[in-house]
Amino acid sequence: MPWTAPRVEAQGEVEALAAEWIAPYGQADHLVRARDWLVHLAPAATAEMRIAALTHDIERMFPGGPVLRHADGRWDDPDYLYAHMLRSAEAVTVWLGGLGPVAATVDGAEIRRLVGLHEVGGLDGADEVQAADSLSFLETLAGLTRDWVLTGVCSRPQAERKLRYMADRVRIPAAARHAAPLLEWALDLLPAGAAEVARR
Repeated sequence: MPWTAPRVEAQGEVEALAAEWIAPYGQADHLVRARDWLVHLAPAATAEMRIAALTHDIERMFPGGPVLRHADGRWDDPDYLYAHMLRSAEAVTVWLGGLGPVAATVDGAEIRRLVGLHEVGGLDGADEVQAADSLSFLETLAGLTRDWVLTGVCSRPQAERKLRYMADRVRIPAAARHAAPLLEWALDLLPAGAAEVARR
């Protein structure tokens, strides 16, 4: 595997509580590593940016969310992406609302904004959160993408499009430099076409 960002510790009570909240999620390591990548890319990242990176996909921990068609859907499908982003933002808002007085130590509206933009990026830290999500995906979920092909969830070309999409959407130059070797590594994990056919 190429070089990856060092792991960091939670800063502040709300971030520590967020780490506990996401722990049961099956892809919690992806969220943790997004926070780690964010800190590498933006060492002065605000508490709100760090918490947003740490919770950005949390809606998937709860049933009833939007469903993306892995086999033939577009990875940039706005109907899916915006529903996913805003459902995660709403989940984080509800969670923050249940924390009591400690929630006042962070800007909940800013966390909601950043989570609500994590797939598309934007101003004032949103591009950094998106880039951190992409790098963490390539690092932690390349194996899952490979398994989609091996189990017939999608074809190899479709899985390759997903990996390339995650790398190509990065707009932060420092992140793009890390995305290139991670993308190459993740593509190498995908089964060859013949192997895919043999498993069907």
